[in-house]
Amino acid sequence: MIKVTKDVIDECAKNLMFNLNPGQDQLIAEEFDAVIDQIDFLAAIPGVDQAQPMTFPYKMHRTENDLRDDVPVKPLTVEEALRNSNSKLGNQIRVPRVVAHGEKNPLDDDNGGEE
Repeated sequence: MIKVTKDVIDECAKNLMFNLNPGQDQLIAEEFDAVIDQIDFLAAIPGVDQAQPMTFPYKMHRTENDLRDDVPVKPLTVEEALRNSNSKLGNQIRVPRVVAHGEKNPLDDDNGGEE
């Protein structure tokens, strides 16, 4: 297996046209070392190569009544969905911002974004 070094990370970043900040290549290389250590730990478990993969673990322990059948139902209308929300923006439900880049969200105002 190839050793993931700073140089390998830099080469991959260049090939993928990513710009890394100073020190990020070293941090990523260290994270790869941790992942590889974990893989080595798992590989050292006796009999792990002979274990049956559990692609859907519930099949082993499941009975006929454990999971319900999917039954198509009529979805909510826009109006019904909006009635269930206390934060709206136009005809959409407003949710909190999850990813921010340091700038203030222009939708964050005193009235909670309701129109």
